[in-house]
Amino acid sequence: MYKLITAVLFFFSLNVFANEVNSHSNLTNYLEKIRTQNDIPAMAVAVITSGEVGYIKGFGYVDEQLTEPTTDESLFRIASISKLFTAQAIMKLVEQEKLSLNDEVGQYLQAFKRFHITIKQLLTHSSGLSDMIKPVSFDEGRSVKSYLDLVSETIPRENESNSFEYSDTNFNILGAVISSVTGKSYEEFIYGNILKPAKVRKSNFYDGKNAYLSETNPTYKGKLIDQIDQRPYDLAFNPSEGLVSNVYDLSQWLKLTLGNDPSILKKQTYEAMLDPQVKTTWGEVYMALGWQVYRNEDGNVARHPGSIRGYKSLVLAYPENKNAIILLTNSSDTPRWEIAESITEILKQNSEW
Repeated sequence: MYKLITAVLFFFSLNVFANEVNSHSNLTNYLEKIRTQNDIPAMAVAVITSGEVGYIKGFGYVDEQLTEPTTDESLFRIASISKLFTAQAIMKLVEQEKLSLNDEVGQYLQAFKRFHITIKQLLTHSSGLSDMIKPVSFDEGRSVKSYLDLVSETIPRENESNSFEYSDTNFNILGAVISSVTGKSYEEFIYGNILKPAKVRKSNFYDGKNAYLSETNPTYKGKLIDQIDQRPYDLAFNPSEGLVSNVYDLSQWLKLTLGNDPSILKKQTYEAMLDPQVKTTWGEVYMALGWQVYRNEDGNVARHPGSIRGYKSLVLAYPENKNAIILLTNSSDTPRWEIAESITEILKQNSEW
């Protein structure tokens, strides 16, 4: 009987392994096919299944000479996925009772004293603020304070809007609040309280001095975007779009987040960040606290896409079963929603999700 049970278990394990190999092979073939069809020079994908990284791989090359293959540690500009880190940092300060979501921004930033804009409104893109001020090159020497002053000058004195308007400005201001409250730079606080606990290997922000620049170059229709047309690195925009990262580091952070790991936040805080707050203009999608949330046939979904000139990215998570997809590319033409849907279908067909 013991030998029979052992044989059955061994046979079952082989079948599971074979299905896993088959699904991963199908996934790799599909991803490489869609990469070449869409002229995506470099792409990296990580899949988290039941809280563990089940698949992670780089595709294509990071250089024009096609000599350096993309890996799971190749650095990309992840664009607006950066906002999720800013949101977690704000919630860390809420846990520490150093600020409240209902506090007005003017309590922490002099430039916004005359406006009744709350921290929560910034987190949910319901402050009424638009992206009137654009990023500039670090070499131009514009300080974060100068940026904030420019923003405050564009706000109507009677600004009272509570309607949804997605805006980088909201999160750039949150970054300045973090710095004001902690007495540290935004970048230092994020690294010490989120990136370091996640044990990232390479991720960080460019600060004008360090080497944290993307290893992949921005492209459009397979062609490198001219330097003059590339999105500049601007310190004031680090909280909304500045993190330079890779799928390995992001998968380690997302594992902790989906697992409600206390090294970053408390369980109730993670859960509170997923509560729908403000209806967006994107169908049935709601803004939660940083996350964009909705329901589909697979349950609750939490997401955040990222897009700047020459880069497209996506984090798509199913918090209830701790499944997630991370996609990073250096192309403006990436069909990221189609890719995420196809990844999900491939895994579901093989009963991995």
